[in-house]
This record gives sequence, C-alpha cells and structure tokens, in this order.
Amino acid sequence: VERYFGAHNNAQGIAVLGFETVAGELDLLHARYEALHPSLVAAPPHVYADGTRVLDVFAYYRGEARVSEADPGTLLRFVERQTAATADAVPLPLPGLVPVPVAFEPGVQPAYCDHWVSNVVSRVGFLRTLEDTLGFVPKVDFNAGVVAAGEAQIESTVTGNTSPLVTTSPSEALRDRAQVFLPTNNALSPVGHVHWYLEELGQGIQHIASRVESLPEYVQRANDMRAITGEGFTFLNIPRTYYGLLEPALLIHGGVDGELLSPGCPSGLSEAEALAVIEALRIGGLIDQAGAMSLDADEAAVDTALGEVDGYRGAPAATRAMVQNVLRRSCYVNLWKLMGDQLTEATYLSIVRNKILIDVQGEDVLMQIFTSVVLQRKPATEAPFLEFIQRVCAECDGPDGACTKPIKAGCGGFGIRNFLTLFLSIEVSKAMLDREKAASDGHEAETAFHSKRIEMFTDQLVEANPILTEISDCMTGEGRALNAGDADAAEKWARRKEAANLALAKCSQKYNALMAELREAGW
Repeated sequence: VERYFGAHNNAQGIAVLGFETVAGELDLLHARYEALHPSLVAAPPHVYADGTRVLDVFAYYRGEARVSEADPGTLLRFVERQTAATADAVPLPLPGLVPVPVAFEPGVQPAYCDHWVSNVVSRVGFLRTLEDTLGFVPKVDFNAGVVAAGEAQIESTVTGNTSPLVTTSPSEALRDRAQVFLPTNNALSPVGHVHWYLEELGQGIQHIASRVESLPEYVQRANDMRAITGEGFTFLNIPRTYYGLLEPALLIHGGVDGELLSPGCPSGLSEAEALAVIEALRIGGLIDQAGAMSLDADEAAVDTALGEVDGYRGAPAATRAMVQNVLRRSCYVNLWKLMGDQLTEATYLSIVRNKILIDVQGEDVLMQIFTSVVLQRKPATEAPFLEFIQRVCAECDGPDGACTKPIKAGCGGFGIRNFLTLFLSIEVSKAMLDREKAASDGHEAETAFHSKRIEMFTDQLVEANPILTEISDCMTGEGRALNAGDADAAEKWARRKEAANLALAKCSQKYNALMAELREAGW
C-alpha cells in the first residue's frame, strides 16, 4: 500500500489487476518475465497454505521498456489455484475467501469485467512487454490511432489475448472471463486529461469497464437510486448534439428520408412552416437554443405550443401525427441513423435521457456510459472513473435474441466513435465547472470564455462524427479481411483507414489551433 501511494502522489486508485492462470502456467509466466523483463518481477511466486500460488509483477516501466526502471505503482497479479477452475469454483480465486449466500433486490443486474484502460508514458513499450510475456497482440479491428479534442491529443491501442470460448449463448458470453482486453493510452500533447493524469498521479489504470445485460435499465436504476437516496454514481455530461437536434429538414422531409410519412400525410411541411414550428417550440420552451427537443414534452404540450402555427393548426390528423413523430425522433435522430428500427422509440429515449453512448461496428452495437471520477481527493484533480457497457452482437439476431453463430469476443468494439465523445465530454465537463465557478464569482468575461470552450468542443464533435464513422467501417472491414485471409482487401481497408485518420488529424489540428487562439486571447 505504501509503495502504491508513493508512486501515485498519495492518491487513491486501482493498484492491482488480477488474472487467473491455468494450472502449470504460472511457472511459464515467471520464466518469461525473468528472462525478458526481470526488473518487473516484484517477488518470487508466493505459495499459500491451500496450494494457491501468486506471482506479482510491475505492470509498467517508468519510461521505455528494458532501458528504464520498473514503475512500482501498479501490479499485475497472476493467481494459480491448486486445482483447475470449474463452473462451481469460488468466483474470486484468492486464498482465504469463503463464499456466503446473498440475495439481491429485484432489478439488480450483475456487472462482469470487460476491459481495463491504462494511461502510460510508453504505450509501445507496454504493448511489447505484454506481447513478450503474455502473448498479447494489438487488435487491428479495434484500433483507431490518434484521438484529439482541442489541443489535447492521445494515442490509443487495444491489445489482448484470443479467447478459447466458442459459444452461441448470450448469457455465457456475458459472464465469460477468458477474454482479456487492455486498451492503452499515451499523451501526445502537454494538455488534456491523459497528460494531466500522468502528471498528477503517474502511470496507472485510468478506468475499468464492466458489461451488463441491459445498460439502459442499469443506468436508469442507478439514476433513480441517486435521486431517491442522494448517493451513488454521477455520469459524464454528454451534449445533446451527440443524440440529435430538431432541424427544419426533418419536418420538410417527414423524417430523415421520408420514413415518417404516411398515406394520410404523403409530404412534409414547407420550409416556412417548418421554421414556424421550430420558432413556436422555442418560444414555448420546448426546445433549447441549440435545437434540442425537451424529453419531457408530451403531445399536449406540443399541441399547446403549436396551436397558432400554420401548417399544424387545422392540419389533418395524419400531418399533426407526423410532426409529433418527427419531434420525438429528433431527440435521437443521430442514433437512429446508425441503428434504424433495431431499438424501440422508448429505448432510444431512455438512452438519451440517461446519456448513454452508442457505437456501431459492422452489424454489432456497443452501448457505453462513463461515470464521473471516483476516489478523487479534491475537486478539479484527476482520478480514475468507471465505465459500464452492453454489447449487442449481430450473431444474436434470431427469434428472442437467439444467436445463430458463435459470438465474437468484444463484439461492438470499444467505441471508436465515442473515444472522441468521451475525450470531449471530459473536457466539456471541466469547462462547465470552470464556467459555473466564474459565473458564481460574477466574472462575466471569464464565463463567456468558458462558454466558447464548450461551444468549440461541441463543434468539433459534430464535424468529426462522419470521419469517425468512416474509420469504424474501415476497422471492421480490415479485421474481416484479415480473418478471411484476404491480404489485398485488408490493404485496401487499411489505406482507407489511413486516409480517414489523416482527415481526423486535419480536423483535430483545426480545433487545436482555434483552442490555442482562444486560450491566448484569454478573457
């Protein structure tokens, strides 16, 4: 404990990542570390009275692998039981633990480990160390490269093993612990949360991610319990622009592409009528200045707000129904463009209300949400946080969600589209706190400065979204081509991905420069 605090500026955090090994593997791991990375071995394997053996190694070097000292702050712990693990074995294979019966309240969902994210000085060095010792390799179809928000830039790579599990059971895939994914970040600029994490706390686990069966229900319960008790997780602020805004085109076309039209309403509103509807809703307080529709606006409230608007007042019932449907869809239209009718409207609205992020990779879907920091010593300092996810796999498209093919480990990816959203939401949350403090102190110029920061981060997210979609598609295509042994197709996808990464870099550079100008101008 003292060693951990000494390496992390006396801040709390995640000190150990523990992994269970199969019988006989611990000696092999120990030998690999002693041969290739001896300075990372914290101590020889410890043997407990029940025969359990434990090997502790330091996770990172202070700098580059093999040429710098071991960083004593974070341990990888490998546990080998005397007997092989079975389905009836104690879930946590640590000596001295005794299982006890437990009964959970209705509605409680278990959460299962999915991946663990590190912030490190040398990303390449850490990846090579894991490959040398554990055989972990980067996952081509899950890696995107450089991610930036304003002046902050990071690079991220997902590495891991290859799970031996082959199953068509969603519940078995949910519970499985055989697959290990370790996303790893390093900072490329002297600003941003990864840089500040390393500067304030040192290398370590930035966040841990756990998967659940139904993320909307999981988060809704967490939010309800916090409202009832005043305690519990809070989640990062996600701008409503991520989910969708009410644009005139939606009313003019009757949806994104006319999908909300009907025989009774074969065409949408005129441009003048659409603008009048939006203005009336704004006056009525049902949409904000950005164009985000209130999630609490029911049909009666809309009828009242639009009671004097041409194109709605006195219009056929089918036209009014189309307008009502468009208004609701505008709340989640960006998600609908990704997933169409795969989710019900109620589920979409629950996702928006609970600020859940959605990503699509191929036909797989990833839902994810991030908590605010935990174990924080004082406000405005860096600290770890938690992530919760739900993986919706394309293989499970049969009746009642039955899987017709083996489920791919990590289906849905790691949210490449949401890397930037997470990055920006962290920066936006900080800017919002800065703006709130400036406003409470009566500093109008500083308040306006932080408002511009928020606006700039949001603009970057909107501009980057289609580029991120292209990168995600290319990652999926490259991974599938490699799995099929089609090197030519994989190379084509790789070139497309590189072009998209260059476009993302150009977008990042643009906002990097704009943010630098804003910072230099100050308030």
